[in-house]
This record gives sequence, C-alpha cells and structure tokens, in this order.
Amino acid sequence: MKAVLGTVIYKQAEVFLKDLLTSVDNQQDKDFDLLITNDNYTDEDLIRLNVINDQQDANQNLVQLNGKVNFLNLRPLGCTIAQTRIEMIKKAKALGYDLLVVCDADDTFVPTRIGAFKEAYQLDKSYAFYYNGLVTEDGKTVLENMPKTVDSARLISQSNFIGMGTTAINLHMLTDDFMATLSEGDCPVFDWYFFTRLLMDIGPGKLVDNADTIYRIHDSNQVGTSHNVEQEYQVKLTHYKNLAKRYPYFEHLYQDLQKLDIDSIDTSHDRNGYWWSNILMEDSYEI
Repeated sequence: MKAVLGTVIYKQAEVFLKDLLTSVDNQQDKDFDLLITNDNYTDEDLIRLNVINDQQDANQNLVQLNGKVNFLNLRPLGCTIAQTRIEMIKKAKALGYDLLVVCDADDTFVPTRIGAFKEAYQLDKSYAFYYNGLVTEDGKTVLENMPKTVDSARLISQSNFIGMGTTAINLHMLTDDFMATLSEGDCPVFDWYFFTRLLMDIGPGKLVDNADTIYRIHDSNQVGTSHNVEQEYQVKLTHYKNLAKRYPYFEHLYQDLQKLDIDSIDTSHDRNGYWWSNILMEDSYEI
C-alpha cells in the first residue's frame, strides 16, 4: 500500500513547524511519504526553513523517511482554508496514494500513528476514513467517549469530534464527482462539512487506537470549545445551510436552529464534551 502524511503549512504556525517535523522523524514506521502543502509562505521563507531548495523542489532531506517528500505550492492561488485542504486531498489522490494521513501544522502526534493507521486500513478497507484520539501535551484526553465506529452523520450533526488533524482518509473511496462538489462547503468549519459529506455519501469511519494527535492549547486553537453561544449559532447556521443544499435532514436542522431562542440556552450544564456542543436541539428527523 502507499501511504502519505499530508499537512498544510502556513506562516502563523511557523513556531510549531520544527516540532511537527520531529513528530514525522519519530514515526516508528518509516514506510510512507510526506506531502507538504504551502498556504502562504514565500519562496524565501521555504528555502530558509529547508522545505524547498533553490530550484524550488522539495527538500528530500527535510525528514528521515524511506519515502519521498512531495511539495504543493498554493500561495500563488490565495486559497481559503477549505481550498487548501481540498487541493491537498486532490494532490494525494492524483499521486496514487491509498491512504492520506492528515496532521495540522500546529499539532504533533505519537510515534505509532502512521503504523496504526496503515494497519487499520490493511485490516479493513471498507471505511471511508479512520480517526484517532486527541490528547493534550500532558496526556489528558480532550474528547471523551468517542464511538468505536461512526456510520451516520447524525452522530456529528449537532456537535463534532472529527477533524482533519485526527484522521486518515481512504482515497480510493473518493470519486471525482464527490471531490468536485466539496467547494460548496467553503467555510471556517470545512473539516466538519467534509466528514459529514463522507458519512452521507461515501461510507463510515473507524476509531484507531495508538494514533493519538497531541493537541496544543492556544488562542487560535480554541474554536468550538468555549461557551460562546452566539459564535456557535452563526457557525451552525452556515454549516447547516451549506449541507441543506443537498440533504433534507440538514434543511430540517437549519430551520429548527433559526427558530431557537439562544438567549435561553444554559451553558453551565455539562455538555457532551465535543466541539460545538452548547446548542443541542431535539432531533427525531429521519435521515
């Protein structure tokens, strides 16, 4: 099988780049390639960081792998967050990879992550994606009680525990037609949109042990975890409206959300522990 680790790098996360590459170096399974997608670094920045050489080719000595380093430069296109992820997935698929393991530029991960995902894929290729746990730097679990499998979008319809940085994608299950429609979900919570679409149209996901992502707690990494109900309301309106273009179930959620009195929501009670979980509506609609 051909596995690739993909990440989107950007200037705002430069302080974390060295740690990310150290995580790549520390993988026990070295039989994978690396795909670095550049969002907004200049060529001069990338040369200084040894990501590319003077000929603007990927630096094959950037990390110690048995595989190769691939480089995709999106800076000239001025892509949105969603577009960078879509283009990364397209590139990995075009290069003929079977499995795309994704990591965020500001996170690190355990040394067994690549090997665990490769093993899960080889044992059962019927899953559209595989997801892992999320822990803090001191080992505390961030998202408790994640299900062993996810086979319905309802499980992430009103809160979410699946993001690009905690997943590996089965590229063989993504059709060209599916990929061509992903730009419909171009919004700040594209990850949520993408995995909802996978569950609605492609197939289920499976939890993989020994593959944890190590989650850094910093200001720009707290979206969806606070008690900011107004922010969550606006995010969900956009998210549901995007999905309502294709699915009656999300039109139902969109309409119900618009009728909701958010001033009456009590954020002092325990939530389900997932992202975007302040607003949880009654839901008996058939998908």
